[in-house]
Amino acid sequence: MFFKDVKKFPSVENEIEFLPFIEACKGIVKFVELLGSLFAPVRHDIQGNIDKLSKIHFSNAAEFPTINSIVEFEVKRAGDQTGIDALLWLKRALEFVHVFLVCFLDDSKQEQHEENISSFFYKAYEEKLKPYHGWIVQKLFGLMVVAAPSRKSLLDLLAGGEDSSTEDVVFGEMEIYLEGLGANIDVINRLYDIHNLVFNQKV
Repeated sequence: MFFKDVKKFPSVENEIEFLPFIEACKGIVKFVELLGSLFAPVRHDIQGNIDKLSKIHFSNAAEFPTINSIVEFEVKRAGDQTGIDALLWLKRALEFVHVFLVCFLDDSKQEQHEENISSFFYKAYEEKLKPYHGWIVQKLFGLMVVAAPSRKSLLDLLAGGEDSSTEDVVFGEMEIYLEGLGANIDVINRLYDIHNLVFNQKV
């Protein structure tokens, strides 16, 4: 079962330990892979930002034990901000997945059981990624959503081949997962606010 087996995001307050966070982010890559081959650009983008941050961390693991330490180092250096930029885009992708999954979970809690879940993708995209995308990327995202799985298909994928009667278990594990994901996003947002890091450039 996906959310039971995948690495959870670490418990956090103000500091995010690098390795547990990055391992959990790899789970987000796996989730995007479940959505189908047309979501490959999203998967590639997330993995690319994970790789950039990992390169910085492993260049000096003692100096960069946390996500915070990478950001603080680049702020003080006031030069190359590869890590700050990579974490920003990674955070936006995490927010996109978070909003989508919250919509998916709420739909189940309210017993709506909407089979076409494209509206959840659109809501997440409108809120978390669209403001930073040019019109070409926006059009590409529209094509991705058309090919996104249905509610039943996605639940089957998340159940990992287990009996469909495990739907409640899937959503239960998803809710636990979302708590950790949301907490890590909040810490990153506070970190960027503290250092007044605002980026509005589009791709």
